[in-house]
Amino acid sequence: MRIPNILMMMAASLCLFTDGVASEEVKIDENLTIHYEQAGSGDTTIIFIPGWMMSTEVFEHQLAHFKGSTKYRALAYDPRGQGKSSKPVEGHTYQQHARDLAQLIEKLDLKNVILAGWSYGVTEQLAYLNQFGADKLKAMIMIDTGPDIAGATRDEWVWYLNDDSDGYSRWFTEGIIEDRDNVIAEFSKWMLEKPTPEKIAWITSIANRTSSSVASITNATGFYLDYSEDLSALEGKLPLLYVVRDEMKEAADKWITANTPSATVVYMGKHMMFWERPKEFNRVLDEFLASIDSK
Repeated sequence: MRIPNILMMMAASLCLFTDGVASEEVKIDENLTIHYEQAGSGDTTIIFIPGWMMSTEVFEHQLAHFKGSTKYRALAYDPRGQGKSSKPVEGHTYQQHARDLAQLIEKLDLKNVILAGWSYGVTEQLAYLNQFGADKLKAMIMIDTGPDIAGATRDEWVWYLNDDSDGYSRWFTEGIIEDRDNVIAEFSKWMLEKPTPEKIAWITSIANRTSSSVASITNATGFYLDYSEDLSALEGKLPLLYVVRDEMKEAADKWITANTPSATVVYMGKHMMFWERPKEFNRVLDEFLASIDSK
């Protein structure tokens, strides 16, 4: 007899409800317990993946948006070493994060999955695609990061330069260890359209749950990853949505047009547009979901 999904989830996790959002955890192995939050129910699960040093908290507006939904389950989780998840010594690469994600999907018995990564969370979801394929995926949402992390020039849709001539990669790799407070503060300001002291303090409180060594390792190993071929191979096979900050429009549009021209693309705000512009972002999300359902 097949055990209903909800019973499996209750058996696998500790569940606490706050204002319609369930805060839960699931044991992956003896060294790793993943913290996640979810809202809504349904056969399709949208998994929101936070970026570098971030946690489920940044997706608060998306989780709230799906409260009470009987069509979609919105789920956000903390990768290993981040947020409220375990802090093991090893495993801090995006390839391993992807294997953790695969275990999370399996233990929660999720079938129709839409991956929605933000920043390095996009790298994490593409690492999943690279290792496990798209059999369980219904769609992919990429929030403000492309498939390649480093490139030859700033005209490309990348975070870093191959030769690091601008020192940007070093700043996030060595700087987060040597000058942690300043790196977090400046990065927080950069991510926001309106970087108030209150917002920066909130982001800092989240980032401070990740150690400097883990942050340095994940950034350094991410530098070498390029999943362009994996993402391009989804063209015409899986619905794709890109939401990209305004300042990257030219570079991102060039890559997307050349490699996944049938994708839906929206440009808005800065790096945390989904949090700063929740109504606008959630409307884009709803329209994308509706376009999938109509097919």
